[in-house]
Amino acid sequence: MDERAVHPVAQSAERAAPGGRPVSVLLCAPVHMLGGHTIAARNLAERFSQHPHVHASLQAIDPRLPWPLRWLTDVKLVRSVTRPLLFALGLARAARRVDVVHVFAAAHTAFFFTAMPALLMARWLRKPIVLNYHDGRAESHLRRSPRVLRWAMARAAALVVPSAFLQRVFARHGFEALVIRNVVDTAAFRFRDPVPLRPRLISTRALEPLYAVDNTLRAFALVRSRVPDAECDVYGVGASEAGLRRLARALGAPGIRFHGGIPHGEMPAALARGGILVNSSRIDNQPHTIIEAFAAGVPVVTTPAGGVTDMVEHERTGLFVPMDQPEGLAEAILRLLHEPGLVARLTRAAQAECARYSWIVAGPQWARLYRGLTDGVGVQSTHRIKEVVERADT
Repeated sequence: MDERAVHPVAQSAERAAPGGRPVSVLLCAPVHMLGGHTIAARNLAERFSQHPHVHASLQAIDPRLPWPLRWLTDVKLVRSVTRPLLFALGLARAARRVDVVHVFAAAHTAFFFTAMPALLMARWLRKPIVLNYHDGRAESHLRRSPRVLRWAMARAAALVVPSAFLQRVFARHGFEALVIRNVVDTAAFRFRDPVPLRPRLISTRALEPLYAVDNTLRAFALVRSRVPDAECDVYGVGASEAGLRRLARALGAPGIRFHGGIPHGEMPAALARGGILVNSSRIDNQPHTIIEAFAAGVPVVTTPAGGVTDMVEHERTGLFVPMDQPEGLAEAILRLLHEPGLVARLTRAAQAECARYSWIVAGPQWARLYRGLTDGVGVQSTHRIKEVVERADT
C-alpha cells in the first residue's frame, strides 16, 4: 500500500481548515508517563492550543490525584482500578463538549483501558472518533484479538497511524489506515558537527524487554575493551531496570551510567554532549529519539525493528545491525569511531530527513482530518478521508 498521506502540499494549517467555528478535539492520551505517546499528544495539544481553526485539549488516560490521595493513582495494584475509573469519569464529562474524540491507542491490555472506553463513549454521544494507533506490537495484537479490533475499527471514524510500517501491518489484516507522521520539535535540537566523535553510547528507550537495552550494554562492554575511555549513558525507566543494573555490574565495564527517566525537555542537552545513539529494540514503530538524534547531529546505530526501516536508510542516514547481535552493534560503533568521513556523511543526510516530521507537514493533515469528520465526510470511508486530508487548497 502506498504511503500516500505523507506528501501533502506544505501549506499552513490555517488554510487547511477554513471558515466556521474552531473544531474542538479531545486528545485522550498519557500525560504523566514517559514515552512516545505522551510526547506526540503534548505536541498536538500545544500546537493546536492557540490555533484559529482547531482547538485541542488533553484528557489524561493516566490521571494522578493530588496529595494526600496521590497513592491511589501511583501504587501499582491500586492504580489499575483507580486510573481507568478516573479516566472514564473525566472522559464522560469532557467528550460532551467537543466535536471529535482523538484517542492514542496502544496494544493489548492498554487498548481495553483507553481505546475501548473512548470508543464506547464517543458512540453513545455520537461523536466521531479518531483511533490513533502507535504501538509496534500491532501484529501480535491483531492476531490475538481480531474480533475486538474489528469491532473497534468498525466504530472509529478514522484509523490513523504514524508510520508506513503500521499501515502495512493493518493492511495485511484488511484494515485501511491513514498515515500522519509524528511531529518532532527538531528546532529544540541544535545540529552540532559530530567530528571528532565522542566515544559515548546513548540509550534513551524504556527499560523494557522489547527494547533489548541489555544488548546495548553488552555491545558497550565490547567497545570499552578496545576504547578505554568509552562511556554509556542510559536514560529511561522500566521493568527491566534492576536486571540491567545487575548486568552492568556483571559485565565489569566501567563507564555505564543509569540516569533514570528524565523530562523530555532535558533530552536536547543529553544529545548535545555528543556520542552515538544506540537503539537495540526487538519491536518498534517510529521512535522520536531517532529523529531527535538526526536533528542534533548524533549518528545512529539501530536494529531494523518494525517501522525503524521507514526512518533510517542503511549506510545513508544510519547503520543497521541485526537484532540480538551485540557483537554487530559493537562493530558498527567502532566503525563510526574510526571513520570520521562516514560520520559526517551519515549525519548530514540524516539532518535532511527531519523535515518529514515537521508541523508544516503534519499540522494541515490533522486540521483537514478533523474538519472533514465534523463536516460528515467519509465517516464510513477511509479512502474518502484520505482524499480530504491530502487535498490542497487552490
